[in-house]
Amino acid sequence: RAAAMMWSSIASSGTTVEKVLPTLLRAMEDWPVHSVSTSDGDDTDIFALAATLALWLIMQEPKCQETLMSYAPQLLMALLFQIFMSTEQMPEDVNIFWRGCQEEHGLP
Repeated sequence: RAAAMMWSSIASSGTTVEKVLPTLLRAMEDWPVHSVSTSDGDDTDIFALAATLALWLIMQEPKCQETLMSYAPQLLMALLFQIFMSTEQMPEDVNIFWRGCQEEHGLP
């Protein structure tokens, strides 16, 4: 929830998004280097899920549409690659986390 609030705040500022999207894209493209895990220190990799939630929240902000469109192809490719790689060995904890995100945010 804290991350969702953070991304919503970032997305609400058009100038901030212009600076954050290139950084998010670089992190997504180099995701094995950034090995993002849960905040409780668990080693469960959740990078693709976190990136998905961040992009979904950014896309909800009308102020971000123009900036987002300029990065959309690269962000989508990086996200699809992450999701493909992470679904190969997705542990049950990540499945539970994803279902919670789907229910909380009304995602398909």
